Parts: sequence; structure tokens; C-alpha cells
Amino acid sequence: MAASANRTGIPTAWELNYIISGKAKWTILGTHPDGTYHNDVFEAEQGDLVFAPQGYFHYFENASADTPLDVLVTFNTSAKEPNDDIGIVATLNSLPREVLAASFGIPVSAFADIPTDIKPVVITRRR
Repeated sequence: MAASANRTGIPTAWELNYIISGKAKWTILGTHPDGTYHNDVFEAEQGDLVFAPQGYFHYFENASADTPLDVLVTFNTSAKEPNDDIGIVATLNSLPREVLAASFGIPVSAFADIPTDIKPVVITRRR
């Protein structure tokens, strides 16, 4: 689900996701060339191929309560992240609190103090 990362935690790969069976609800968040964050939300079903660009946080969930979901995830080789921005505040705010709570195994209330002011987080600058 999450892109591969180098030692600094910066995403370093794009990814192809093939839906083997079932239906997935996708959310892809990324910093766009205009400097804003956008959430793209859509569904993909058996036989669909979903591309997750390098550096774009994303997640998927089973869109069906009674049909299993199988996804084959393939990464390309590592490459430098162009903006060195992983957008952690925007990422955390794009995820439903219930998904965060289930992922970390803690109560939903633990995420109440996440800031909502979305500003890019610059890890390094190239000169």
C-alpha cells in the first residue's frame, strides 16, 4: 500500500496496482505542481490497473463488505523524490480517523490533536 522508501523515509518509487479480484476504493493524495494538495478518490474493480505516482501517499480499502479483495502491487526501481516533501500533515488529514485508528491499533480519539493547517514539510533542499 505505501510506496517503497529510502533511508530518509522519502518515497522513491511509483507503483502499479492490478485488481485481481474484488473492488477497491482508492484515495491518492499528492503535492501538485501548483503547490496544493489534492485527494483523488475513485473505485477500481477486477481487471483494472491503478497507477500511484512516486511521492503520492495513497491507500485503498475493500469497497465491498462481503467480497474479498486481492491486489497485486508492483514497484519500479528507486529514484530521487523531486520535491523532498512527504506531506505528512496532509496525509494524516486525508485518512479517515477510523482507518488511522485501525492501522495503529489505538482509539480514534488519539488523532484529535493532528493539526489541520496543511503546509508542505520540506525534508532537505538540493542546491
